Amino acid sequence: MVDNERRTGAPALARGLRVLELLADSESLSLTEVAVALDLPKSSAHHLIGALIDAGWAERDPATMRVTLGLRAWEVGQAYDGAQSLSQRARPFMDAVRDATGETVRLAIRSGADQVCLAKSHGTHKLVFDQRIGARLPCHATGLGKALLTALDDAGLTELYGNGELEVFTEHTRPDVASLRADVSAARARGWAEDDGEYILGIRCVAVPVFDRVGEVVAALSVSGTTARFSAEQADRCRHELQQAAGELAQRLGEHTLPA
Repeated sequence: MVDNERRTGAPALARGLRVLELLADSESLSLTEVAVALDLPKSSAHHLIGALIDAGWAERDPATMRVTLGLRAWEVGQAYDGAQSLSQRARPFMDAVRDATGETVRLAIRSGADQVCLAKSHGTHKLVFDQRIGARLPCHATGLGKALLTALDDAGLTELYGNGELEVFTEHTRPDVASLRADVSAARARGWAEDDGEYILGIRCVAVPVFDRVGEVVAALSVSGTTARFSAEQADRCRHELQQAAGELAQRLGEHTLPA
């Protein structure tokens, strides 16, 4: 336990995570059992468990005073399982787009104002910029991100960004929320989003949302390439393949996708 605390540099966090691990391996634990397992005074174990309970990570049975995992732990586990299931089910459709276009295909979900890459299917062309799996990029400056933002109406975009300026990465980045709203509105109307050098100069991206059975955006698929090689014709071809893949993926998930 001491070694783990030294590695993390955050003893309280390490102890809290250790309690969650203990709870995951047991039906329930008493205060004494937690204190013994962590080699802590009961008072310290009591405060640690109390913090986990307050945050929803643990629950205490008022009759037995024994502690179990809380709803928050279940929610995080479900989110992980959902992301894994989505990327696994998307793989054959991503591979089909890659085979048809020769381009690298990405799958992403939105986390706040960022898009997070869940999976990639590598194409044959060398990439100038490659977003790694798990990496976050700003939604407002990427095609993938703007496809995901189509889930939000103007009020939702204002809640997320306010009404002020946005971080600018290149001369083509949308500099404020008003211009982003216009971009997202256009993407929502036509069913696909794009960016042309908005995050990195010389990189063009087309992306499409994936919808669930009630018409909500659950993910997005994209293809990107260098502006010099990624012509309008290639972008249109990729968009067509992406829209077909998004529709098929939605059906595979048992969901419904809006028409292209």
